[in-house]
Amino acid sequence: MSDPQGEPVLGIGAVGGAPFAVDANLVATGRTCVLGSSGSGKSYAVGVICEELCRNEIPFAIIDTEGEHTGLKEKFDAIWVGEEEGCDYSWGGVDLRDLAKQAPDISPLILDVSDLTNPREKVAAFMEELYAALTERRTPYLVVVEEADKFVPQAGERVPIFAEVARRGRKRGMGLMICSQRPSLVDKNVLSQCGNQLIGKLIIQNDLQSVAQFFPSKGLPKELTSLRAGQFFAMGGFSPTPALLAIKERVTKPGGVTPSLSKRLVKKYAGPGLVAGGTRRVDEPEGGLDGEEAKTSPGLEPSVKADDIPMLVRRERSHVIFGPRETVTDVSLQLMTLIQLGVRVRRGLLKRRFETVYAYLDGSSGRQVTVGRGLEVRQGFEKLLGLTTLQVEVLRETKPDMDRSALDIASALGESKGGVSRVLRALNDRRLVRVVEVRNRKLYRRLTDLPPLPSESVPLELGAVDTRKAKVITPKVKESDVRDVVKGLWEGADVESFEPFLYPVFKVGLAVRRRRRQVLVDGRSGKELAA
Repeated sequence: MSDPQGEPVLGIGAVGGAPFAVDANLVATGRTCVLGSSGSGKSYAVGVICEELCRNEIPFAIIDTEGEHTGLKEKFDAIWVGEEEGCDYSWGGVDLRDLAKQAPDISPLILDVSDLTNPREKVAAFMEELYAALTERRTPYLVVVEEADKFVPQAGERVPIFAEVARRGRKRGMGLMICSQRPSLVDKNVLSQCGNQLIGKLIIQNDLQSVAQFFPSKGLPKELTSLRAGQFFAMGGFSPTPALLAIKERVTKPGGVTPSLSKRLVKKYAGPGLVAGGTRRVDEPEGGLDGEEAKTSPGLEPSVKADDIPMLVRRERSHVIFGPRETVTDVSLQLMTLIQLGVRVRRGLLKRRFETVYAYLDGSSGRQVTVGRGLEVRQGFEKLLGLTTLQVEVLRETKPDMDRSALDIASALGESKGGVSRVLRALNDRRLVRVVEVRNRKLYRRLTDLPPLPSESVPLELGAVDTRKAKVITPKVKESDVRDVVKGLWEGADVESFEPFLYPVFKVGLAVRRRRRQVLVDGRSGKELAA
């Protein structure tokens, strides 16, 4: 991507609905800071910038403290140095001097230090070698530093080379991008060198004071404490006046997400009817043995036979004690659509890693289900569908056993009281919270249970289900609605995968005298399903 003069630019989002791009040279050789509290979308924004750097073939290295940027390898040629299975080079097996010398001429480097016990040592060694190489060559090269407060803290042990790069690196072509959730913990001498700024939501007073230097004329904007995830003020070299920027969508998955190997769906060839040896059976019509093209979808086959259903279903009498019993009038197989939902979460106390856990939803109702030997329904998730992420966050902050005010909830979330009050009114209209007035104060209490974080770490092994033999129940649940709920329900979580699959259910007709009714029977367990 380039501007009308042919200079490369990085398209990172939109301002007021119009595309917004920054000078690639300004980023590659300048001093930039990307700041925002947890949940502001800081790392996501850094990922978008890295994608744009890759797309424009601008050499860079990112010091990745949480393994969040290895997903760049999905779409772009990058070199991953780390300790996890699948990395290109391990820290113990790579020559840092040689890597630093070649860095300007090779693919971008993802320096994953998430599993190192002393990351400062390796980072300092690489940076010193890189600085020496660029001092000799004088060629543009950018270093992106996630969680910069770990390497250049305001107080504590520092990696000295970063201060040198901040002050003198520009003449060598060496750019620096400082990224942090807590700008007040970053060395102010390094932070003050950043002439380009992307500043997202900040809540803590010390952090707000630390970025006040970038808003000299009118002071801190009121919106800074209530920005939505993915919103940043672009300033300095990026914009002569603060511009509210909405970061665009990434093309790679954050968190080093790589598609996991699951059971392959191996299907018969449904083309011109070839058999072993490449010949056609003369008695076989085109399109398969029955003349119809096979249609399959991922799913589970029934474990119960239709002939066994009359013995499994509970049949009532026309009278509580006496009278004839119901008879089974018909049995038909239906394929209901369930959703296998992959949720990306952070786990661990010391070394927090990204993991994927799986939940299952009824594609028609949105109710959460467990899939084992049979379906078990859990109420609650379906009540949240249609809510925005903020509405779910507010609901999460209300309590089922105590009353809280809008101000208490707003303070906990870092949102404005007015905005939270509007959300609470909407939740009250949906009967998800109740409101009582005590001494002219409105207090709120939650009226529904919230689903716990899923615990399944292995996805289902699905087969190929022939959709011609049964009616397929079309799903109504949308991925966008589920994503909003997940992001608001479990802190730091997001939807990694949304995979519909088919589950067998028998629809059973029952009759006694003039009364008719229908029940559903689980095709895997043989148990009746609740309506």
